[in-house]
Amino acid sequence: MAKIIDPDSLVVGTEITFDLGAKTFTLIEAGNLTAKDGVTGNAIWAKFVDLWATASYQPYPFPMNVLDARSGQYIFGQDPGGSYNGWKPANDVTRQMIRDAGWSEYSGAGVLNRQYVGLVGLASGFPAGAQFYYQRASASTAYNFTFTDAPNEGIQVFGDAANGNFDNRSYFKLFCREANYTYDDAVLADVGESGTGAFKVSLPISVGSDLKITAADGAMSGAPYSSIGLEYFGVNQSKQVGSQSYNFRTVIDNTTANATLEEIYTKMQYNLRQTGDIDDGAGNITGQTANQLCYFVGDTLYTTAGVFIDGVIAADLNRIYFLPYGSAPGSEVFYPYAAAGTLNFNTALTAGGTGYYRMYFANDDAGGNLGYDYGTANAITANDNDGFPITGAISAASIGFSYDYDGNVQRGTGSNGDDAPIVVVAGNAGSAKPVVAIGTISRSKGISITLTAEADRAYLD
Repeated sequence: MAKIIDPDSLVVGTEITFDLGAKTFTLIEAGNLTAKDGVTGNAIWAKFVDLWATASYQPYPFPMNVLDARSGQYIFGQDPGGSYNGWKPANDVTRQMIRDAGWSEYSGAGVLNRQYVGLVGLASGFPAGAQFYYQRASASTAYNFTFTDAPNEGIQVFGDAANGNFDNRSYFKLFCREANYTYDDAVLADVGESGTGAFKVSLPISVGSDLKITAADGAMSGAPYSSIGLEYFGVNQSKQVGSQSYNFRTVIDNTTANATLEEIYTKMQYNLRQTGDIDDGAGNITGQTANQLCYFVGDTLYTTAGVFIDGVIAADLNRIYFLPYGSAPGSEVFYPYAAAGTLNFNTALTAGGTGYYRMYFANDDAGGNLGYDYGTANAITANDNDGFPITGAISAASIGFSYDYDGNVQRGTGSNGDDAPIVVVAGNAGSAKPVVAIGTISRSKGISITLTAEADRAYLD
């Protein structure tokens, strides 16, 4: 079946019935009419015109008026002469089958009882069976459309005291958030509207397959996803990006999860489909109506306004852009280039977790002071991207490190942005002989330095 646009497809007694005394009409899913496809407001209007051209219906008031079919403006309970008579759809099932139309419902005394906006989703890229949903107020509950796939439905936005007692005609937001697809939403301002009413509103939605999702929903309870936190704040949180501090109001915590940007994004997209609270702090933020947190452009992740990620792993530092709170799109900030790599150790060095390592600069030639080369008492320990010395216990066979390639001036002013020759020393008393490896920190995320020590069978404790 398809949406009914021809009044001849509405057969009295099959697809439509009347209670002339109660002044109601009922649409029935039968014959040519399927509930999901529905019938246009204009086909209903034309059907009434055809019926009231016959003697059987002429003794009764004409049920409706049309102000403009193109913009979908209709009135039930008022005839074309402006007289009120109280005609209306018999029930919500009937209302849910009306397409391409917004309408008002008036009592016989001319009182506005209800008003419906005809919401049409101009949607593309969504999967079959997608469940679109909406808000009628900025902080309200989310409501599913009656039918799946791109919506075309009358949504009540006003009701008098006997019909809901609310007025939600100043706001409308449409959402499409499906697993493994990108998300999109639309508000009235996107199409130049400031409110809703008894007319048709078409909102654009464009989504597509999301190639950055790394796991199914069931994996969110396990590592690393379960350790990725999210907290909303009512006051500014100062966060450092490079050498500057900026204000943020939403913080994604990756400090213990050590997840990749793709894994962080996957968890945040999962959060934004939840019907409960996703705020790990004191607040209460409903996931499915929360603003989007981040999005990918190619392999680069962008956060939305006021969202910061704590604990971005070294390998990802230069493919993340942050938009500080209160900043306009295009004002994103980013980290200076951080080189990243891995120190690899053999089993003699990792045994017992008692080994040590330290990274030195091979020389201080860039600073012009040869007294700070490796092999002298003043040898300089290289700092990581956060300014901490690259040294520690050998706790694993591979240990990652970062380096502020664009900003590190430990070897002297002007050394930033240059390749840095380095020396890494390591040992493990009683297990491995001390070992030295040389290398270079270049503008790369794939630096690999391997330290292979001989077993120490001569050590005496």
